[in-house]
Amino acid sequence: MPKVLVFSQDNSLSRELSDLLSRNCYTVSTFSKGSEAVNAIREESYDLVFIDFPKNNLLSQELVASVHCFHDLLPIIVLTDADKVDIAYRAVKNGATTYVTKPLNADALLLTMSITLSNANIMIENLLYKRSLQKTDGFSTLVTSSEPMLKIYALVEKIAPSDSPVMLRGEAGAGKETIARRIHSKSRRCKYGFAKLDCAALPGNMEDAELFGYVRNIDAESPEIVPGVFEENNSGTVFLDNIDALPMNSQIKMLYMLQNKKIQRNGSSKMVNIDIRLVVGSTSDLYVKTVSREFCEDLYKKLNVVPIVLLPLRERRKDIPRLVEDFLERFANKNSKNVDISSQALAVLCEYDWPGNITQLENLIERLVAANETGRISCDDLPNELFREVIPEVKWGKIVDDKLDTIISLKKYLQMQERLYMEKVLEHSGGDKSLAAKKLDISLASFYRKWHEDML
Repeated sequence: MPKVLVFSQDNSLSRELSDLLSRNCYTVSTFSKGSEAVNAIREESYDLVFIDFPKNNLLSQELVASVHCFHDLLPIIVLTDADKVDIAYRAVKNGATTYVTKPLNADALLLTMSITLSNANIMIENLLYKRSLQKTDGFSTLVTSSEPMLKIYALVEKIAPSDSPVMLRGEAGAGKETIARRIHSKSRRCKYGFAKLDCAALPGNMEDAELFGYVRNIDAESPEIVPGVFEENNSGTVFLDNIDALPMNSQIKMLYMLQNKKIQRNGSSKMVNIDIRLVVGSTSDLYVKTVSREFCEDLYKKLNVVPIVLLPLRERRKDIPRLVEDFLERFANKNSKNVDISSQALAVLCEYDWPGNITQLENLIERLVAANETGRISCDDLPNELFREVIPEVKWGKIVDDKLDTIISLKKYLQMQERLYMEKVLEHSGGDKSLAAKKLDISLASFYRKWHEDML
């Protein structure tokens, strides 16, 4: 029997819907509190969610976003008044699947449910097939359920057995090294070495020595040979991140290596045969740099055989819950702890933009787990920058009602008034943030976000 969750603050509507679904062989759970509904969805497995939108729909909109964030494939049907269809459209943009208007028509509602469940099953089957492509041996991969990343994994499966160079572009921390390692693990070179070299971190004037090796003539009769990264990993795969940081002379030597499969060590006239798979990474568009002659155009053409662009984490937020779960498990095991995260704290993580991408999220979870003593990460454990709105740093003067010595933006003024009111409500609630949020008719996650905004 399919399990259905119903969220509504209208008791008569909940009973009507529960009776209808029960008569048609559905198992129904009803909730009137958003936090309880989210916790139930996290702890139990549901097939479908109904969310009722009353006239004051702020809580329902946030609930749609939270459910979609935690379980992006869980279908959501919105219930709304016939004259409030614009609210339903907004909900669909936030992650809802479709909507049904009130008052309810039993036949239309059951038909919509049947179609929605059928489409959800098809999506899940497709996703399971695509995720089977993600299985790896010996190293962790990007945890993802976003369509663009799944397409990248599918492409990696196809091109990995070849020897074609791969060009990865994406922000720092977006997972370029993980993709490069996956390409290596799926290639015929997996039995040989894999090396990563950050070209931006190489000491000045040492790029050629690191890449191609060099010869030290300490003893003229038996000079010391120091191999570079290409020679050390012959027959394997080399990942060069931030390749645009290489000087032009090193780029030209690399072009020669790709064309002739040979290198020349610094200080030697002898040519060495090289057979490697080259994967390169960059945070910028290398084609633009060829136009400005900062990057060798012929080398760009040689490397740009398989271009792959990785999305930043803020553009695939649905991956955040699974990444958090993966990092929590890893670092909890590492620290011999049992740690989970509250739904409110997870909602905050899902809404943050993560300029440092997956690496920043991973580092934060590691720190939170290491410092945790309660077994649960809450909003109070999260750093302030996750809540703070990004605004210019300005020292605002005190606003005097009858004299405007300092004029600030209307938005900032309203924030200040909102904060004062929240402080009074919190004091009235005895310091209980959950109770204060309930009195303010906002979710606890929204209360925490507003509370931590920079009010200087």
